[in-house]
Amino acid sequence: MGIEKTETKYRIDHKIKQARDFETSGKHLHAIQVYKSLIDQHPENTEPYLLLADLYELLGKTTSAIQLLKDFLITDPENKEVRLYLGQFLLRNSMWEESNDVLGFIPPEEEPIVSFFLGYSNFMLEEYEMAKINLLNFISVEEHSELLHEAYLYMAKIEIELTNFESALSFAKKAELLYGNFWELSLIFAISYYHLGMYAHAILPVEKAKKLNPNDASVREWAGKIYLKSGDFLKAEENFLKYIELTEVASSEIYANLGEACYQAKKPKDAIVYFDMALKLDPENKFAITGKKNASTALENNKVNNG
Repeated sequence: MGIEKTETKYRIDHKIKQARDFETSGKHLHAIQVYKSLIDQHPENTEPYLLLADLYELLGKTTSAIQLLKDFLITDPENKEVRLYLGQFLLRNSMWEESNDVLGFIPPEEEPIVSFFLGYSNFMLEEYEMAKINLLNFISVEEHSELLHEAYLYMAKIEIELTNFESALSFAKKAELLYGNFWELSLIFAISYYHLGMYAHAILPVEKAKKLNPNDASVREWAGKIYLKSGDFLKAEENFLKYIELTEVASSEIYANLGEACYQAKKPKDAIVYFDMALKLDPENKFAITGKKNASTALENNKVNNG
């Protein structure tokens, strides 16, 4: 490196340190001025752009940060560092389609992590087939990445959405090494076993999910469904009631399942109440119609038998 370049780097580093010191002391406007001055004087240097974008994000100026990085890419569209940074910035701010547009310019074979980011944004957009393609591409080339187990976790979620439950189990088992105590992974196991008709196997993971996250409505819903299928009707009732407590609006299906749990637990009077609630929400709910008839018959028989 020549003397002139060395001096230039020293001046840039000194200015960056000055800007960081301003940030640390809460003098954000001063820091912004220093970063802007560096960008004006050295527009080819990426560091001030990235640091200023970080500061804008900290100050809630998301739009300014995005525009700053987009402006840089207009002048240097091949710059992978800034393009990757912007793509991740957009992901952090839930701008899935915009992130895909930015990252789509980078060939995954050059930057395999792009496949992970694209897979994640596809998942959030509910584009599950595309998400699967991108994440499998990432997994195939990044055997030692820190993100590998996270990719397995998302693949398990995707396979559930695509109703590939055996495959979901396979990926869940791979993710278990790092996410064994993550409630959502336990729920994935429970859902997969449920759909495979392995209700007894589903009980342990759904109970683990409940222990890890007792106030999650989806966990309670699946616990209710699993216990209903496995024949523990009192626990099914308990979990459906907790689900209703945790949600503002419960579906006709939930009330019908709750009614069935009560009916099977020999509580026909309670069952009729819940079947009626299900039918109020959906008068065409055939399961609730049949359930109410069964519960009404049981209630009448009880009256006759009790004289």
